[in-house]
Amino acid sequence: MKYYEQFISKKDVERIHENVVRIFENVGVVFENQRALDTFKEHGARVEGNKVFIPRNMLEEAVKTAPETFQIHANTVGDATLGGGSMLAGGIGGNIYIQDGGRVRKMTNRDVVDQFKLNETSPVTQYGLVNPFMETTGFSSDQKIYGRMAFALKYSSKYRFSVNCITDGVEADQVYDKVKKGIQLVRDFEGIQDKPVIMEGINPLSPLAFDNAPIEKLYANCHEGQALWFTPCSMPLLTGPPSVAGLLSTTTAEALAGLVLAQLVRPGTPVVFGNTSASTNMRTIQLCIGSPEATLIAYATAAMADFYKLPFRNGGALSDAKDVDFQAGAESMMLLQATLASKPDYILHMCGVLGTFNIVSFEKFLLDEEIIAMVQRQLAGITVDDNTLSYDMIEKVGARGNYLQGRTPKMFRQEYQMAKLFNKEDPNQWQKEGSISVRENAREKVMDRLESYQAPTLEKEQLELIEKYIPAAFKDSIKF
Repeated sequence: MKYYEQFISKKDVERIHENVVRIFENVGVVFENQRALDTFKEHGARVEGNKVFIPRNMLEEAVKTAPETFQIHANTVGDATLGGGSMLAGGIGGNIYIQDGGRVRKMTNRDVVDQFKLNETSPVTQYGLVNPFMETTGFSSDQKIYGRMAFALKYSSKYRFSVNCITDGVEADQVYDKVKKGIQLVRDFEGIQDKPVIMEGINPLSPLAFDNAPIEKLYANCHEGQALWFTPCSMPLLTGPPSVAGLLSTTTAEALAGLVLAQLVRPGTPVVFGNTSASTNMRTIQLCIGSPEATLIAYATAAMADFYKLPFRNGGALSDAKDVDFQAGAESMMLLQATLASKPDYILHMCGVLGTFNIVSFEKFLLDEEIIAMVQRQLAGITVDDNTLSYDMIEKVGARGNYLQGRTPKMFRQEYQMAKLFNKEDPNQWQKEGSISVRENAREKVMDRLESYQAPTLEKEQLELIEKYIPAAFKDSIKF
């Protein structure tokens, strides 16, 4: 039995799938892009205005052509495999604020670089992540578009498949060409011309729509043989139905509509199926990602991906809290439990999330790593064999004996997860040593981690390819 079946049955999954088919055939999906409308028409879908009605057989054929697993290739850092529970994770991305000493402020470029370093030195992240630069005064137009990508190529030692060019502000008719140029930059840097080297994120516009720019990105990546991920983020009662099952129906339809188009454009295009929808605070009309419903959606996403035999994305250390407090810890533990138990192939926002995706906390980044270690140990379960039953030791020590003899045995270190930041000391001793809070302890360790970052070594030819795209402040180093 799969872990997700505690929360959603295979019969429920089939019913949601049938609801998706009904939505496709009777409600339709809006594509605000003529190229997409023409593609659907050419393949026999009914198109009315900018609304596409996808027949069952078209959906079924598209799902069959999408691979169950695939690789993103890189000569510099090795190939990344997505699928089969690969659980490739990155820290929080896309935020514009930072929690800094009890206040929330807008990020600076220095914060962006420090966030990057924290992700690079993390033991729980596998791919490099660079936030868009906050201050772009003095950047050339190419640096605004490709600067983040070039920065990652130069300074990341981890997989870089999730760092794309920035097309915000680019004219609609230029998005396609700009994205293709970015793909070619990575190809040339890696010396790989005929395989996927990047994965582009495509976000539907809930409910049941895609606007123009994401579709142009889709076409560019499909034509260049790259991978895609589709991740709706719908708010119940606003951009989705008021029930969890209804929300799963519309968001699954959104992700699959993108998949169908990708397979029509280029059969076999690698696709990651995702969903980051959650709850809605109807008092303030805000998305609530630190909710029990978000965990249910995470499990359901795993179940739907299993049904369609697709790699998938969900989860992270999600929280709506604005400070590193009890709420932040409780919500992050709840969401990380669901994330690690459902074993997604691609995880964004693995560490450091506050303020409903909008705020990063460096202290929370490290504390989330601690939570991850706890959950991983729990999910590993109890090993029962002749060695762990320890009968010979029990017999030797006997009744009222003492097992503490000499150095701490390897078995204990393997069996029991030891906290690095959480306080496990005697309360009197803790008080004598200054009553240091967990947050203060984490802040001190953040500085150590930032100091430990080391840039990778690149070939001269690689540096020449990317140098003109890197903003002047970061061309030579990222030490402050």
